[in-house]
Amino acid sequence: MKKQITIKDFEGLLVWSYTRVSSKEQFQNNGSIETQVKRIKSFASENNLIISKEFDAKYESSKKINTQKTLKELLDAIKKTHHSKKPRIILIWSPSRFGRAGAEHIELFVSLRRKYGVYLYSVSSEHNTFTDRNENEFSTQLLYAQRENFSRQDVIIPGMINALEKGTFLGKTPRGYDHFGPRVVDPQKVQAFQEIKLNSDGHLLKEAFRLKIYEAYTNKEIQDYLSQRGLHIPKQTISVMWLKLFYTGHFTNSLVENKIIKGHWEPIISIKEYDLLQKILSGSVQQGIPKMNGKIATPLIPKFLVCDDCNRNMTSYHNKRKGIYYYKCPSCNKTINATTKQTSLNEGVHQHFQKVLESLSFSKEFHPLFSKQLEKIIDFEFSNYADRQRILKTEVNQFQEKFDTMEYRFAINEISKEIFDKHGSNLKKKIQEKNDIIAKAPTKMSNHKKFINNFLKMAENPYQYWDKLNYNEKRTYQNILFPDGLRFSLKNKECRTPKMNLMLELTNCYSDCYTNKKEKTQKLKAFESRLVAGTGLEPVTFGL
Repeated sequence: MKKQITIKDFEGLLVWSYTRVSSKEQFQNNGSIETQVKRIKSFASENNLIISKEFDAKYESSKKINTQKTLKELLDAIKKTHHSKKPRIILIWSPSRFGRAGAEHIELFVSLRRKYGVYLYSVSSEHNTFTDRNENEFSTQLLYAQRENFSRQDVIIPGMINALEKGTFLGKTPRGYDHFGPRVVDPQKVQAFQEIKLNSDGHLLKEAFRLKIYEAYTNKEIQDYLSQRGLHIPKQTISVMWLKLFYTGHFTNSLVENKIIKGHWEPIISIKEYDLLQKILSGSVQQGIPKMNGKIATPLIPKFLVCDDCNRNMTSYHNKRKGIYYYKCPSCNKTINATTKQTSLNEGVHQHFQKVLESLSFSKEFHPLFSKQLEKIIDFEFSNYADRQRILKTEVNQFQEKFDTMEYRFAINEISKEIFDKHGSNLKKKIQEKNDIIAKAPTKMSNHKKFINNFLKMAENPYQYWDKLNYNEKRTYQNILFPDGLRFSLKNKECRTPKMNLMLELTNCYSDCYTNKKEKTQKLKAFESRLVAGTGLEPVTFGL
């Protein structure tokens, strides 16, 4: 008969320790890691055991092994440690502190003994894995711990689901909100009922979302904007922030599958804005122009100011000695002042650009007549889109019917999985393409007059409007006005007439029609041709 192994057989040998708490409640109820460590060290000292490494898992659930990061670190360390320095025992407080995943943890401690000769020992209950018989008892303890979890779930989970469906948020609130309730840690936020309130950081984040959605700010620019106002957020955190549904006043939870739940807190953005933001992040929607970095003092670059002599995008630089900004063509290597100075021989590019914009000014006396004509154009254009959308929706329905038929044939084994995957994916792709076109098409404008008044306010003096904008707004505005950029001849020191937005072409033509009587017939024909031009599927850029 084999000698019974006891803890005394390991005197003077190396051991490791592993402690764990899964929640703050356990931490506070005299089950903290500090308490476990203290008692394990006392036990090791009494039995002449040498603890060479300690692994402390704070707030780690053991329902599944893959949630126990610290335990994984311990296992990796055992694999990498030389056999002469490997521990003979891993001291734990109790079997349930080792894990509650039942069979998963049983398989783990069996492999520890058989592969590496490492045993487990519970300081509080003396359960261990020294022998097969001991392993059996240890397994029973682990299965009992797992059963305890199941029992708790049977009682707790239905109540949690009921609370969730009523809009009660379970978990830590994201940045920008304070959580009040009966179980919060901060004494100043303890109250009888749960309440989530927007704080000062939340008001800053609300503006950050607006800048991201409507002004095409980059993450770095938003990070700088928030830092200047005392809110420091890592760049990676900002990227994750855009994806949080919580900021819409809604949330999801795995206990309530496939359901978006409305919460009881003030949202930062609407669901519609959240959907738009996701499209912007995925690249399926562009607000204005793609975001590009540039110098505030030289907003005509990058990729807007073009050298007309060699057809290259111009750049800019700052002469620190003179304190002057210049635009430069990297191909012909010629430069010109960004702004006119007293000592300048030629006007700066910004003054040339000013003249171009001022030449497009639309006199206020023409506004009433133009407004009526523009309303007719908008009505005509949107009626075309409505007809096209009906056709597209019919095509989508036809493709969907074909897909449903193919899916049914696959379900009853009339076609193979390979054929279904191949042709089914093609149909899904076509459906998505049609839906994307439908989504991008403009919807009926509910207030033509408001839109037209805003446009005419800008058109009355385009340069003054541009000059009041910040860098990002200028970039958006000038690219909408001149989609192909501004062409400038460094050789002749003059701007070339750029291709203009359709709206500006209309106002420009309208002015010519009524100010140049001699060219009346020719100009009117040109104007009329712009009104009846077909637009195909791409929407006309009305919005400025």
